[in-house]
Amino acid sequence: MDQSVPRPHPAKPPGAVAHDTFSVDEQASVWQQVLAHSVNGLVGLTAVRDGAGRIINFRYRFINQIALRDTFWNNPADSHDITGKLLTEFFPSIQKTGLWQTYVGVVETGQPRRVEQHYNLDERDIWVSQSASSFGPDSLLLSYTETSELHIAARRVTRQSELLNGVLNSSPNGIIVFEAVRNAQKQITDFQTILVNQMVETMTGQKTSYFLEHSLSAIYSINLNRMNRLRELIDTGEPIHFDEFSPSLSRWLDMTLTRLNDGFVATVKDITTEKQIRQQLEDAVQELHRSNQNLEQFAYVASHDLQEPLRKIVSFGDVLNDQFANEMSESATDLIRRMQRSAGRMRSLVQDLLTWARLSGNNETFALIDLNHLMASVADDLEMTVADQRATLTIGPLPAVWGAPALLRQLFQNLLSNALKFHQPGPDGEAPTPCVSIRGHVATDDELPAGLLLADSAQSGRRYAVVDVIDNGIGFDERYLDRIFTIFQRLHGQMHFPGTGVGLAICRKVVDLHNGHITAISREGAGTTFRLVLPMQ
Repeated sequence: MDQSVPRPHPAKPPGAVAHDTFSVDEQASVWQQVLAHSVNGLVGLTAVRDGAGRIINFRYRFINQIALRDTFWNNPADSHDITGKLLTEFFPSIQKTGLWQTYVGVVETGQPRRVEQHYNLDERDIWVSQSASSFGPDSLLLSYTETSELHIAARRVTRQSELLNGVLNSSPNGIIVFEAVRNAQKQITDFQTILVNQMVETMTGQKTSYFLEHSLSAIYSINLNRMNRLRELIDTGEPIHFDEFSPSLSRWLDMTLTRLNDGFVATVKDITTEKQIRQQLEDAVQELHRSNQNLEQFAYVASHDLQEPLRKIVSFGDVLNDQFANEMSESATDLIRRMQRSAGRMRSLVQDLLTWARLSGNNETFALIDLNHLMASVADDLEMTVADQRATLTIGPLPAVWGAPALLRQLFQNLLSNALKFHQPGPDGEAPTPCVSIRGHVATDDELPAGLLLADSAQSGRRYAVVDVIDNGIGFDERYLDRIFTIFQRLHGQMHFPGTGVGLAICRKVVDLHNGHITAISREGAGTTFRLVLPMQ
């Protein structure tokens, strides 16, 4: 059995002199160092032939520690020198594998071969890259390294790539990634497409290859201004967002550009439907605005023109009462009295309608209003009413609000008039003494309606004032809360309380014009609190 170590003969470079040649002992030492320190497994085998010359086995000629460790991986304690042993003693089934045929082929032909081995070890996938080459008659040199980590990394990259592609292609938005194209002076001259998702194909009807084969300037019109904006995007990283109409696609597109390395990602959303809906809404709002203007103009003209006939009816009635009272029967006098009363109610209604119409077209200048001064003026106007009803009117300190003086005056005059009017006589036939209190303070977030909270966050922390108008009147069932602010809606008939059903509707309209909020808290027989939320400067 030949167990001698092979003697490699390194090629002598041109011009080398004889004393550079390794001696036999030096060659043996070098080979031992190669075996001991190689990071690969190294195995030397000699073919074993039968009488007919066929290779029936291989015998170990040498083996390094790495290969020896791998041979006894399942039982390291039994590890020993296996030089001179047969290959099938340690790998009994190898003759049934393609690897055996590779070994035999290398020995027979002298042509080296490289193979990949894959097997499962302790529930772990093992990948081995093995080189087999001949290094003498019937001699086989095997060199191998485990490439499992490379394969695992490659599979991880593949899975991540598949996941990324899945995410990109499942996006409802088009996504295109561009990389900067620079000239010799490192200046950006264009951008090259490097990735496109499926939604871009759907939007444009173009295949991915079309985008990958063309630069940005070839698929999208870029003027100098747009190119400078893209250069600024790469320099500063500040995203770009815009929407535009694409004539070639006949679609509205919303685009967001964000920097990615030396390029950018374009996220494209088709907003054609949203644009169409928005345009339809804007058209509807404009049409509604025109319709409201026409109605308001009609209400103003009709109310204004009705005043003159009413004035004549009242005047003629007064003439009849003054000049012909003795000539008229009692029934005729009663009819004239009813006519005068109806004309008075009609005049009040016309005046309220005129007030309503004027509010719709109001162009008053808003300013900071001291509610303490304004309420003092309103109280002065109602002095006679307060005195007649022996009412108690208490006005606490009030915050300043941002509004139109005339409109706010109308608002509080209507609320105070209501508070003084709606009092039901008691069992003795007399109404209780009206008590009206007005209080105010700066609103907390908990007191703001949801709509005003949203407006507040959009207006950089704008503050609001809360003003309560509290009375001890007849109150009402809160089921009718929305109804009382609707024009011409009344909870009580004319026989009980006079009025036109316009006053509280005017109050709501004034509050709406101030971007505020009005509501009421009440219970039948327990008074009412009207709560106003008005903006402060």
